[in-house]
Amino acid sequence: MNNRVHSILEHMLEDAQDAIKFASEAGSVDVFSSNKMIYKAVVMSILNIGELTKHLPQEFKAKHNEIPWKNISGMRDIAAHGYHTMNHKIIWDVANNYLPSLAAFLQSELDKRPS
Repeated sequence: MNNRVHSILEHMLEDAQDAIKFASEAGSVDVFSSNKMIYKAVVMSILNIGELTKHLPQEFKAKHNEIPWKNISGMRDIAAHGYHTMNHKIIWDVANNYLPSLAAFLQSELDKRPS
């Protein structure tokens, strides 16, 4: 893995971990939906992950086709262009049910790089 890909994965992992932590601090979808600061922090982290995904080389994404790269970048587009129409429950679901596995994948890839 080259330095550029490594850097992108590090930033993606940081944003995934942040979103997971922020959502967990809300504790429930109702609190999450009513807490504007937490909601915006999670959406921004998801937006960042999607943007970073777009900068990964196609070869890397093809090698790891078990990750839904198009869905991730598509979520970024929705967050950027349709922020006020986003469904809070979907964002909650992403943060709690999809980002943990993405974070695990990212950590696994980063751990493969020799020191």
